[in-house]
Amino acid sequence: MNFDIIIVGGGMVGASLALSLRASPYRIALVDANATNLADDKRFIALNHSSYCLFENLKIWDSLAPHATAINEVHVSHRGSFGITRLTAREMNLAALGFVVPAKEINLALYNNLENITLLRPARLIDMSQTSEEAELTIETPEGTQKIRGKIIIGADGNYSTVRQLLNISEKKLDYQQSAIVSMIALNRSHHHIAYERFQDNGAIAMLPLTENRAAMIWTADNEEIHLLEKMSDDVFLQTLQKKFGYRLGRLKKNHGRALFPLVSIQAEQQIKGRTILIGNALHALHPIAAQGLNLALYEVSTLSDYLKKNSLDTFSLDNFAEAQQKIITRFSHHLNTLFTSDFFVLNAARQLGMIGLDLCRPLKLRFMRQLLGQTGRAIPIRERNNHETISA
Repeated sequence: MNFDIIIVGGGMVGASLALSLRASPYRIALVDANATNLADDKRFIALNHSSYCLFENLKIWDSLAPHATAINEVHVSHRGSFGITRLTAREMNLAALGFVVPAKEINLALYNNLENITLLRPARLIDMSQTSEEAELTIETPEGTQKIRGKIIIGADGNYSTVRQLLNISEKKLDYQQSAIVSMIALNRSHHHIAYERFQDNGAIAMLPLTENRAAMIWTADNEEIHLLEKMSDDVFLQTLQKKFGYRLGRLKKNHGRALFPLVSIQAEQQIKGRTILIGNALHALHPIAAQGLNLALYEVSTLSDYLKKNSLDTFSLDNFAEAQQKIITRFSHHLNTLFTSDFFVLNAARQLGMIGLDLCRPLKLRFMRQLLGQTGRAIPIRERNNHETISA
């Protein structure tokens, strides 16, 4: 089978790119090793404003809105320190800084709209080769081994990318010796659409607003501490969380399930090799402390789809199309983690003063917020709405 563009990886990044190219004249294949559309994904995704704009442009936001919870304010603090920073949508003249959406709803919205896309699923990539004009992929399906060809190949197949490995693209790995434990917390009162980032001596606790007076909790810490948290009973875990996080959300009512994820940073040495482009976690896996990994990937989706729709695939020549944004966000996520997990006295004092200064210095604060919102690179414009309430939840 011959295609113009073959996207390997059917997660949110690959499916978003396929949907972005849906209206193009290209023959597009989406190769996914999973047998389902990930409707059972238990994660909650924090979308920044630029990612919201992309989903608005893809015309799937109306189906996501009933499940989305707006973030109107971000409250940043450090346990044992007096500095606090508040970031508000009003300061950026936005209806919301972002939204928290269940991952399963994003997956369903994407796959329910993939018309004109050839979906090869389940299909596992086992080999690939490239010439100056095209690439050939060997995939394994329930019906047997198949060969497919494409002018452009997009590797969107995650942290341990098969595309990256088959092309012998080396990567830099950094094991933070940390893990994240994720849970859903029932609250006794409203969260008032405030997202909290509470830094600890060796990690952070994020509490993101959800529907029905609930919060998505992401707790990052050293592996040893996270494994202890994982073994606790629900009651002891909730008491420990309350003590560490405090009472900014009142008394915590109940926690629902816990999942553990090891934290590593992966950075591929090349984004483009021959006729293949890496995006998302296949290119860079980030520390989740600033919730920028998927948002950066969706920025790449928007930028790359614009390029592919405006240029000939036969004369393919593409520089690193999102390099500035990638460098900003990658460094931002890494150094934010380093800054807030250091016990060095000078850094402790600097971060307290820095948080106060950030809250008081409007130009610096707005620059920081633009990084979080994905507005430091090419802006993603959206069609105007007459009523902001239609994008709030």
